[in-house]
Parts: sequence; C-alpha cells; structure tokens
Amino acid sequence: MASDNQPNYAKIGFFILAGAALVVGTLVYLGGFGSKKHEFLAETHFAYPVSGLDVGSAVNFRGVRVGNVRRISFIGAEYDEIGNPRDRRQIYVELALDKRLFRFGGNEERVREVLERLVERGLHAMVSSSGVTGLSKIELNFPTIPRDDEKISWRPKYTVIPPAPSILQSAADSATQLLDQLNKMDFASAWSNVVETTGSANTLLQDVTALLQAQKGNIGEILDNVREASAGLRAFTDEIRSNPSALLRSSTPERLDETR
Repeated sequence: MASDNQPNYAKIGFFILAGAALVVGTLVYLGGFGSKKHEFLAETHFAYPVSGLDVGSAVNFRGVRVGNVRRISFIGAEYDEIGNPRDRRQIYVELALDKRLFRFGGNEERVREVLERLVERGLHAMVSSSGVTGLSKIELNFPTIPRDDEKISWRPKYTVIPPAPSILQSAADSATQLLDQLNKMDFASAWSNVVETTGSANTLLQDVTALLQAQKGNIGEILDNVREASAGLRAFTDEIRSNPSALLRSSTPERLDETR
C-alpha cells in the first residue's frame, strides 16, 4: 500500500526534460533559426560610420521590416582581392532578407534577378536612427536625390545593394575639397595680379584722358565741321523737297523772252 503512494521520479524527470526541450526549441525558432529557409542574403557597404548598428538590427523596406543585419565587418576582412586599397576601410554589412515579405518566390536565381532589378531602379541602403534609444537600422528605399553609384573594386559574394549618399557626409566632403583648393591657391600671386591689372587699367585711363586733352581743339573743329555739313545737308534736302526737278539739271534755266 505504501509503495503505491511513492512518486514516480522517472515520469517527473521525463516531463521536465520534455518541457525544457519544448521551451528551448521555441526560443530557437523565434530567434530566427526556424526561418532560415526563407532567408536571402544580400550585402551593402558604407564609407561612413554606422554607429548604433549591430547584429540583429532591423532591415526595413519602405518602413516595413523585411529582415535583419546578420554580420558587420570590414571589406578588407571579407575580401582578399580589392582593387582600391581605400575600400578596405569600408564597413561591410550582410543582410538576411525574408523572401516571403518581398514576395519573390522561386529559386535563389529568381530571387537574385528580382532584387537586382530593384537595384537597377534605384534601391539603396542607408543607416538611420531608431529614435531616443540610440539604436540604428538599415532602411531600403528608392532615392530622392541622385545616387552616385561608384564601381566596387571587389567581387561580392552576394547581391549588392548600394549605399545611399549621406547628405552630411557629402557636405563634409565638399567642405574638405573646398579647403584643400583654398590651401593650394597662391593668394599672394593672385593679389599681385589684381594689383597689376588695376595699375594697367589706371595707366590706360590716364593715357586716354591725356589724348583727349591734347586733341581737345581738333575735336572742337571736327564737331564744327560736322555741324556745317549737317546744316548744308538739311538745306539741300529742303531745296529738293521744294524743287524736285533740280536733281535733273545742273543749273536753273533762263527765262524765255516772251516770259520776261
């Protein structure tokens, strides 16, 4: 009778292990391992810092979450053959996208073709802040400003989604280029050229003034001749207007006797 009231430790242990396995399996599935068959890997890169971005950060397409960041590294650590040494310092970001949300369908090759067409239409990636938390995310969208697609100098493993131009970075680069150009300018020579040009203009103006002063009398005589010629032309015009036949004879004909 007493043996019937003894707990069955084997059954209790089995139920505890089964429950633990169920919890672990659920957590693993919710952690993303259960949806790997729906993942499509892509990559992007950034020349500017990606502060706040971490593995697991959201990847949104026009505001809708379509994946997460799977890996963050450097181009130099991911690829051995890089044509431009400066590209080694660029930040490499691997993206795990959910094919179901893109409604790609088909095999991997079909998915790649669809994503490449989106890239040809202008799809780009940019890092944006999630708010007061300080965390960042990847936003996939189509550009509102012209995108400068530079040719990459390495052979990518996955489909590349080009980075969007950073407005702040572009402004900083423009300011840096302007300062470099200003540093290269020879202001002393430029100012010397300005002074020399101004002196030449003053000399020319003085020469013209001296010439006008020297020819002041001749200019007055020329103006008088022009006035006389204008007066003679006016008189001739008046005569022709009153006596048009004067154009056909050299002098005024004499009057006949019977008309005297």
